[in-house]
Amino acid sequence: MARGHGRILTSIWDDADFLAMDEREQRLYLFLISQPNLNHAGLLDLTLRRWSRKARGLTSAELEKLLQALEAAHFIVMDDDTEELLIRSFVRNDGVWKQPKVMGAMVSGALEISSWRLRSALLAEVARIPLHELSDEPGARGASIRQQVTEHIATLRKAFGNPPTDPDGRGSATPSETPSVSPSETLPEGGPEASTRGRAAAHVHAAPAPAPAPAPLPSHVEEGGGGGIVRSEPSAAAGQQRPDGLHLIPDDFHLNDTMRRWVNATYPQLDPQFETDQFIRYWRGEGRRKRNWHDAWQKWIADSGKRASERGQRGSASNVIALASGQPLPGPDTNLAGWAAVAASFDTEDTA
Repeated sequence: MARGHGRILTSIWDDADFLAMDEREQRLYLFLISQPNLNHAGLLDLTLRRWSRKARGLTSAELEKLLQALEAAHFIVMDDDTEELLIRSFVRNDGVWKQPKVMGAMVSGALEISSWRLRSALLAEVARIPLHELSDEPGARGASIRQQVTEHIATLRKAFGNPPTDPDGRGSATPSETPSVSPSETLPEGGPEASTRGRAAAHVHAAPAPAPAPAPLPSHVEEGGGGGIVRSEPSAAAGQQRPDGLHLIPDDFHLNDTMRRWVNATYPQLDPQFETDQFIRYWRGEGRRKRNWHDAWQKWIADSGKRASERGQRGSASNVIALASGQPLPGPDTNLAGWAAVAASFDTEDTA
């Protein structure tokens, strides 16, 4: 359920780190922590174009620069490839960890994270939870608060496995010093109070999916993390990569048998070829660059599957609207609208 409000403590205006930012960066941070879809783990989808429409004259390019400033100041962690953003110390500083039931909800929210970079940052924050401050007295059901919270943390660590601490040589998983005064906000009634940030672990950069090898390799599926990760053979696009690793969608990007089997097994309600054709058509028209197009394709499929499930849950009796003449008119939940909505969800893309 979406949050109804967010609360900012007045102590935010005494936080030296927050005051060191300019007014646009401060406003953006306040904007992020007041988003209705911010989950218990502090996770948001990166939706630059959608967010840029919340202020007159704001562009996606300018918004991206502001987000990079927040990340450099350790307020947030982003992953452009998985299009995710984590408000780094959302869980740790304002008492989420003091409530076992809320910690359970946090773990559920954390399992939605696809990015190793964000997973590493969250694990670093969880490792800094002062468990010794929790009660060790047996509760009504026998287990103490400390034991219950510890079990939730163990569940999260087991689910995430062992993410690389510094796979691309750009970050460190070692936590930094104790946070300074932290602004905070509150989830809806009955939910946790969670801080927006603290001085968090040193910037963690877990690498996106590996770049294609120089020579074509057979298609395969890698198991692990949150499920199978579809890969197909590398293409000539590797030669188009810029120093930052971004490249246009390959001319030979196509649906292979491995990708088709993954879609059929995971999202049987989707037509793999149709979704892939729309994906290719959309991104060639956009002319945008990405580091890993197979990760982008997999997210497209996941978003299409989510929307298809939501349409089914609504229990729509029909996707057809009858005109007065008796001629049917496609309804709002047809495939066309579905994949158009998926395209609109790619609001934060690597720019050319």
